[in-house]
Amino acid sequence: MKELMLKRGIWISAFICVLALLLGMPYGQIEPPLAAGSFLKFYRAALQSQIMVFFLPVAASLPAGAVFLQESKSGFLKLYCVRMNRMEYLKRKLFQVYVSGAFPFFLAGLLAFLICFLFFFPLEIVGEIKGEEILEAFLLLMRICLIGGMLAELSGFFAAIFLNYYMAYGLPFVCFYFLVILKDRYLPDMYAMYPAEWILCEENWGESGNGIWLFLLAFTALALILHGFLLDLRLKEIV
Repeated sequence: MKELMLKRGIWISAFICVLALLLGMPYGQIEPPLAAGSFLKFYRAALQSQIMVFFLPVAASLPAGAVFLQESKSGFLKLYCVRMNRMEYLKRKLFQVYVSGAFPFFLAGLLAFLICFLFFFPLEIVGEIKGEEILEAFLLLMRICLIGGMLAELSGFFAAIFLNYYMAYGLPFVCFYFLVILKDRYLPDMYAMYPAEWILCEENWGESGNGIWLFLLAFTALALILHGFLLDLRLKEIV
């Protein structure tokens, strides 16, 4: 974790996420005095904005998607694997890549929440803020973090296949928007394959919307398995 926090990419990614959230705020709807709990409404709107969706695959892949490629080309990988066995390296890298994709969104989400509270809450009339609204905003952020981790693992998977930086950083973006175009133009009823719906969770995902969590966890597990399998093959070639 310490190694990950020292990487410049994760802080650049967090900055991109904060910028996307600030740009996604519906500033045109600010008409004081605001209703009680409006800061949560603005916060959710920023998380759900098209700008945030656009930057999602970019910010997720940037910090450590190509970490295996960087270490193998620098010659650091052989030294790394001498100090630990192959399985230990695999576990560390899979964890590092996943956290690198989720953490920037979590950090940016906390900062955006604080900004919304500081700037919009004083403009609200006195009233009750429902706990369900806070929980909804938190779950929205958690879905984005899960998607970020999944996309980071996908970036690592492409890095291990093609051994190319452009593929590692570009293909997750291409796959992400291929699904967007596929749903918008050709398969409008296939909401389960629509990345924006993974965030919004507006369609039928079962009782209480629990199906979206099973869906995201299943795809995350698949991305982890594929990434781990390819990394293991590459390590056998090198070590």
